[in-house]
Amino acid sequence: MVSPFRREANTAMTAGAGADGPSHRCCMDLSAEDLPGGITKVVLQGRFDTTGAVVMELPFNKIVTERRKIIVDLSAVNFLASYGIRVLLVGAKIVKSKGGNLVILCPDNNVAKVLKTAGMDALIPIHQTETAAAAALTS
Repeated sequence: MVSPFRREANTAMTAGAGADGPSHRCCMDLSAEDLPGGITKVVLQGRFDTTGAVVMELPFNKIVTERRKIIVDLSAVNFLASYGIRVLLVGAKIVKSKGGNLVILCPDNNVAKVLKTAGMDALIPIHQTETAAAAALTS
């Protein structure tokens, strides 16, 4: 089942395709699924560069505004730019302001290096397994 968040993100990507058509659209995807314990898992896929971050920002902000326990799976993100980091930080701040929490799951090696270099690991917990991420949200 395609979540409404994924549908909105795909619409935004197609709308931003321009005159060149959908074949030249941004290569970023977002899907969300509900896990036990009131946890929402957001899976991001593609390049979280400036273009990808602009496309993902509104659907991602909608999720973090509506939910309190969020796992952001970055295992399928192969590039992370500063704007992508900003989207994650703002999302974590929104969730935290409602008494919730956001954690990052399984970034690939290059993305993990960027997160660590930016000091994000001190601001948003990073976990290597979904079990560990879920446990961090339920404790």
